[in-house]
Amino acid sequence: VSPEDLRENSSQKVPTPGGFQKSEEVLSSPASSITLSQHESHLFTQLPMAKMENTFEDDVDSTGALDMKVFIEAVKKVLSSVPDEMLQMLFLKADTDCNGTFTWQKYMDCMMCEFQRKELMRTSQYPLHFLPMKTIPL
Repeated sequence: VSPEDLRENSSQKVPTPGGFQKSEEVLSSPASSITLSQHESHLFTQLPMAKMENTFEDDVDSTGALDMKVFIEAVKKVLSSVPDEMLQMLFLKADTDCNGTFTWQKYMDCMMCEFQRKELMRTSQYPLHFLPMKTIPL
């Protein structure tokens, strides 16, 4: 995935019940009717990726990784309205080896898995076609 692709995705419009909104507007708006896990998943897949990559590059330590505290501070720069609890869950989801840190590459791997999972779910869903009811005489 090239930085140009990420920039294109970050300005992508997403469908909403009222029409289309930019993804950043969707992220900053409260999601009152969405459950916590759905909201966390939505944030995880709709993050403005170019900004996130710049934030990762600016805030990594000498190992090239972010710990939870630095990650939360970094994401707050991009998405200030997201609660800390949501960011903690996002961190734990991306920290797949549970060592308390993750790199940009690990983050992108996790993002790709999330996109693949959603695409698989989208393509595997199909409407059920029922046969018409048959009248049985008594």
